[in-house]
Amino acid sequence: MRVLLTGATGYIGRRLKRKLLEDEGVKLNLFVRNSATLDKKLHDRVAVYEGDTFDEESLKRAMRGVDTAYYLIHSLSSKDYKNKDRISAQNFIDCAAECGVKRVIYLGGLGVKNENTSTHLLSRLETGEVLSSRPDEVQTIWVRAGVIIGSGSTSFEIIRNLVEKLPVMTTPKWVDTKAQPIGVDDVIAYLDAAKDLRERKNLIVDIGAEQLSYRQMMLGCAEVLGLKRVLLPVPMLSINVSPTGSTSLPPFPLP
Repeated sequence: MRVLLTGATGYIGRRLKRKLLEDEGVKLNLFVRNSATLDKKLHDRVAVYEGDTFDEESLKRAMRGVDTAYYLIHSLSSKDYKNKDRISAQNFIDCAAECGVKRVIYLGGLGVKNENTSTHLLSRLETGEVLSSRPDEVQTIWVRAGVIIGSGSTSFEIIRNLVEKLPVMTTPKWVDTKAQPIGVDDVIAYLDAAKDLRERKNLIVDIGAEQLSYRQMMLGCAEVLGLKRVLLPVPMLSINVSPTGSTSLPPFPLP
């Protein structure tokens, strides 16, 4: 199986790359903006292609002969990330169809569209919809995860830093928002298994443990760390008393 991995230098991509390299049945293509960011030893084990998803010709070069392609890309560093994410996903699925890629696997956010859905999550959901838009030509397996627990995960590191540094926290209402945490090793296991599924139709696979509020996750983290922490709900929270400097939104990708 020839597999294309995008986002290979990211939090999930680095771990998935190691997993795929362990599989003797996989020939791996890496699609990166700058090949200098990769370990030089990798060049002897994989095919490396430089480019980005806004350059269709570079995408096509990386996709030729590929059976399955992983889409682990976002444009959050840009102010116009929602529009860029949509264009990026459209280019990717169009090139995949043209190059004969059989399956695209996408890791997105877990949630639904409603009036409370964050812009970030809306963009992730829209990306999944775009990637799933050509089912007659390319199958898309859309894996949706909430808070990923593991060293280096942005959401997890914020929770851990708050818990470690603040014995007493004044908290806005978002700490009672429910999410479904999942360990990073489990996420990698799901993504790896997705390439071998025999199903041929588009799939949406929601992954995660039981629903927990951010309050429960923070207190659970404190318990594991052997710390006693107190969270005090404040109806009207100002920047002056907020530990995160936010009056309305948490530093997490909420549903």
